[in-house]
Amino acid sequence: MRHFNLTILIAILVTTFTLGSCNQANKSDDKDKALIEKENELLKKENELLKKEQELNQKTSKTTTDNSTIKQPDNSTLNNLDFLKKLNGKYPYDVKLFNNSALMQRLKKLLGNSRFNFLKETWAVETPMEFTNNIFVASACQAHACAYTEFIIVYDFSNNVMYAGIREEGKVKTYSEDGSNSPIVNEWENRY
Repeated sequence: MRHFNLTILIAILVTTFTLGSCNQANKSDDKDKALIEKENELLKKENELLKKEQELNQKTSKTTTDNSTIKQPDNSTLNNLDFLKKLNGKYPYDVKLFNNSALMQRLKKLLGNSRFNFLKETWAVETPMEFTNNIFVASACQAHACAYTEFIIVYDFSNNVMYAGIREEGKVKTYSEDGSNSPIVNEWENRY
């Protein structure tokens, strides 16, 4: 009898532990499922945010092609380029031309990020800047490759329009904020 009671007691303990472990395993599985579901929700939200960000980037950064059109900036700080009028005969490096945020924002918007970075990183051998007839001109080329890779920036104060040209390994692309052509950029483009 004692042996029988002990067997029953052991059977009850084994059953209790077995049920307890199964219950904990189920709870653990439920927690894992809940975590996976939350991760999936977060991933979906992240994907939605990425899609929205891509849509915004596509809207704001149109691919620039020859004589591309970009709307003129409305921000008054972007239009404050009067300092350019005082740079006649000076070199861009000497006056830290590319440190001026108003000019850089406008130029970056005109060229797009990759072309802007290319211009800024490759701009090396400079000519003195010019300001005549209410038009500002800055130009430079890549060191040891002036006939193949060079740049021009033109700002027409009368029309509040910025133009640029990039000749990369002999291939020219011109840019305009309003789609018009600059005679200065056209002359620069056709000189080689």
